Amino acid sequence: MSDIWSLGIQRLLSRVNSFYRSGSSKSKCKLFLCNAQQIGWIREDTASQLRQYPNVFIEQSDRFILSDHLNTYETRSEAVAKVLNDMRAKDSLKTLRGWRDELYLVKSAYSNPPLFAIERAAASAFGIRKYGAHLNGYVIDDDGTWRMWIGKRSKTKQTFPGMYDNLAAGGLGHDLTPTECMIKECGEEAQIPKELVVGKLKSVGAISNTYEDEDGIHVEGEFIYDLQLPTTFQPNNSDAEMENFYLWTIPEVKEAIIKDDFKPNCGIVVLDFLIRHGFVTPEQG
Repeated sequence: MSDIWSLGIQRLLSRVNSFYRSGSSKSKCKLFLCNAQQIGWIREDTASQLRQYPNVFIEQSDRFILSDHLNTYETRSEAVAKVLNDMRAKDSLKTLRGWRDELYLVKSAYSNPPLFAIERAAASAFGIRKYGAHLNGYVIDDDGTWRMWIGKRSKTKQTFPGMYDNLAAGGLGHDLTPTECMIKECGEEAQIPKELVVGKLKSVGAISNTYEDEDGIHVEGEFIYDLQLPTTFQPNNSDAEMENFYLWTIPEVKEAIIKDDFKPNCGIVVLDFLIRHGFVTPEQG
């Protein structure tokens, strides 16, 4: 069992970091720069489309640069939005079919000022880092047994439909801090009362990963939170994004995260929880 689980974890980690594995498109990608800062990666499927907009995207030998005449947040955001709307109308990129009408801030690092805003569905086409907030919700029974709440995504979700997920999680929109986002998602996705969240939610770090698929390059940064909940708490979904919730023992959780029906980036959030709380050690595996 230990060898099988360890191999499953290796497979999970390979999946969420496939961009850095042999055989990926990384060696053929061009850098994407704005204001002399790298903000993403451009694969050839995107590059072939960007060449049609030379007034916005300047191609050099190993990179694309957002044109220097676009020198403010507003002008960059407007120019990029115009290109994306045109590409969407022409159905140029598959990922734009999942248009969200939700903006993400584009930064060279989280603590740096935003350079422009971009439609969420387009971020993977440009290899731009997306940020999210994820919750590990758990209970400790009277006998000391730990259990974790696991959600199951709605089958109508645009991404990873029907897969297992954290109790609450969400992408970091342009107008929210990580903690504000986490509190919002706790209410919307699991109906956790604010009195169980505010002052009790623990920020425990962040993880990052980069994978690619047919939609593009997904560069992700996840802010992680732990929340111990009363044993009497029962989550409910209010935004139709979750289909069901399960309260699993730690052995059940460990078994679940190595399977293909667990959303991969949520799986590594759970793995981080298991390591931090001593449920996975070098000896246990």
